[in-house]
Amino acid sequence: MASSIKYPDASCLYFLEGDSLALVTNVDSSGTQNTSLRKRWKAIQEAVTDGLLLWYHAEPNNITSINDTPDIDNALHYPIIDFVKRCLYMDRAGASPDPNTSSVAMNMAQFHENKWNEGLRRYGMRKRDKVGGTRAIKPPDLT
Repeated sequence: MASSIKYPDASCLYFLEGDSLALVTNVDSSGTQNTSLRKRWKAIQEAVTDGLLLWYHAEPNNITSINDTPDIDNALHYPIIDFVKRCLYMDRAGASPDPNTSSVAMNMAQFHENKWNEGLRRYGMRKRDKVGGTRAIKPPDLT
């Protein structure tokens, strides 16, 4: 596609709001920088004829302390707690010499595993994860 923007990856941004896609740029159609601070980012003025290819790369932040929040969808925070509890109860069951304590710990591990699996089924496939990838959007031809 013919464009006067030399490096669109440095001067164009996009964001998704529900089912809508917005493209903004900080240069005008001739490729010069927008000068007004209030109008720094405006709708893109390029013609899209054969579709649009969006590529992005994202990695979730690492957890480094107990006070950090996992960089995932908020709906998965409680299922992660259930996963950790499941692992802790399984460790307790394996380390306990008392068979009654081991049995209770394994039952609690099974309970939290069921809650973990239910959380993944309910919230895990919402396609709002914070992982990068290639997405292609072809707008309909309105002519």
